[in-house]
Amino acid sequence: MLRLVIEDGEGTTHVVPLIRDEITIGRQEGNTIRLTERNVSRRHARLMRAGTQSSPTVLVEDLDSYNGIKLNGDRIAGKCTMRPADLLQIGDYSLALKTEEVTDADLGSLAAAAAEEPPPPPVDPRLPEEERGRFVVVSSNLAGNEYPLDRREVIVGRTDADENDVVIAHRSISRHHAKIIHRDGTFTIIDLASSNGVKVNGEAFGTATLVNGDIIELGHVKLRFCAPGDDYVFTSADVDDVEVESGPSAWQLVFVALLLVGVAIVAFLIVDRVAHNRQAQQGAVTGQQGKAQPQPKPETPKTPEKAAPDVKPIVARANGLLEAEKWDEARAAFDEALDVAPGHAEARAGRDRAVAEANNKIMYEGLQKAVEDKEWRHALSRLAEFPQDSEYAPRVQAQRGDIEQGYADKLLADGEAMIGTGALPAAEEVQKTLAKEDFAADQARALAAAIEKARAQASVAPQPEEPEPPVEPRPRQNRPQQNRPTPSTGEASFDQLITRSLQQMVRGDRDAAIVLLKMASQKRPRSHVPYQRLCAIYKAKQQYKSALANCKKWRDLEPNVSYRSAIERNIEQLQELINN
Repeated sequence: MLRLVIEDGEGTTHVVPLIRDEITIGRQEGNTIRLTERNVSRRHARLMRAGTQSSPTVLVEDLDSYNGIKLNGDRIAGKCTMRPADLLQIGDYSLALKTEEVTDADLGSLAAAAAEEPPPPPVDPRLPEEERGRFVVVSSNLAGNEYPLDRREVIVGRTDADENDVVIAHRSISRHHAKIIHRDGTFTIIDLASSNGVKVNGEAFGTATLVNGDIIELGHVKLRFCAPGDDYVFTSADVDDVEVESGPSAWQLVFVALLLVGVAIVAFLIVDRVAHNRQAQQGAVTGQQGKAQPQPKPETPKTPEKAAPDVKPIVARANGLLEAEKWDEARAAFDEALDVAPGHAEARAGRDRAVAEANNKIMYEGLQKAVEDKEWRHALSRLAEFPQDSEYAPRVQAQRGDIEQGYADKLLADGEAMIGTGALPAAEEVQKTLAKEDFAADQARALAAAIEKARAQASVAPQPEEPEPPVEPRPRQNRPQQNRPTPSTGEASFDQLITRSLQQMVRGDRDAAIVLLKMASQKRPRSHVPYQRLCAIYKAKQQYKSALANCKKWRDLEPNVSYRSAIERNIEQLQELINN
């Protein structure tokens, strides 16, 4: 049976058996696995069982999530295959597969408190009543509407509630316009690359901390920020419309209106006078022919309908950005076109292509990094999964020969190294793997010949000329840490060391994981991740002083302030364990 190991940002671990063939992961209720942090989308990912019982795998699919999914440090696009010991990242959560042969006890080192205390309840995303704020619209459009700020993170946008927490139905608002974050009693607003931007008290900001009474402009909508406890009540005297630079001022509109009224009155008098004179002349001519026929009333000219905004220039500009492979800028331009014409088919198709190619670019860069680092197995996996309809596909296919050659040569070298240590069965497994690949036929034959040669040499055992004198046994020394082989890392990067440390923990080899994590901390001294995991491992090994030292380093480097209270509780518990 496959099981999914889930570790949250605080080091707490849960193990979930994969009983169903398909499960969903997301923040909202109804998902098979619910992850409550706000950097997890409502429906974030889908996992589907694949492979065989002897070689189990899981197919991972990104459900168009906002923050994406990373596999072994690289962001995935669409679907990819996850194998045991691979590391999957969804928001602040790390997920790994383990097979039935690995027991739950072997994974105790993943958690800071899993072996000794129940996991803490998830943080409630909703704010307590006394900490909630609100927005009140003070512009004439939507005047008086109120929007509660009752969650720790609130997304504001134009589309429906499935995509946004606060929906402001105005065409000047982008689909996802801004995010409001509540941390330590303070509300902060962040512009989500919106078309019309965010202003606070008349100044444009990308990020701004809000103070009670601030006026926020989202597009052409003005809102007053009411901090917790503010009992502000909107009145019509508070209306304050957004200024549009190209529009006339109010006194100019009044002047133009009066001028038009005057012109209309003069024109009416002139037309009436001309019509009266014409009627009198016509009556004189037709006086003896009977009563004059009534004249038809002049037709009132029709007011021309207001033309719909022309999105062709915007779409043309967006297509140009597509050709230049500026995917993020193209997506923003297509969003601008869709704000004007939501049903525009070409803009919708262009936006989908821009999003797909942005993900393909990430996947392509990950493949290039794997080639540079000579991670041939990872590069070959990326090569097989790369979308064939991508702009990057020809460049990827041009590297196929080098990747296949590197992969086959690496396996051959691994097999020869195994022969050198006498591990012939392991070398045979490598040879079978090579034999399955058409491009690795030469390496498969070379390794098979080396295995046969090693067998032949082993069958002829040299006889000693005379027995060696007995050696007096030395007192046994208990030094398991010094005799333990150090895991091979080569010139591994920080991300590779972190991934390998998790693989060692999944296998139950805590000491090897410690070595890898210490190497990772030297690669990136300002990262909190190695110390977070070292704190958990040492605590599970009941080495509380080492756990305390690493936990304090984790606290000092942790960038997310919301985790620090949990870290402090961990430190206090470790100090109590040391004192007792």
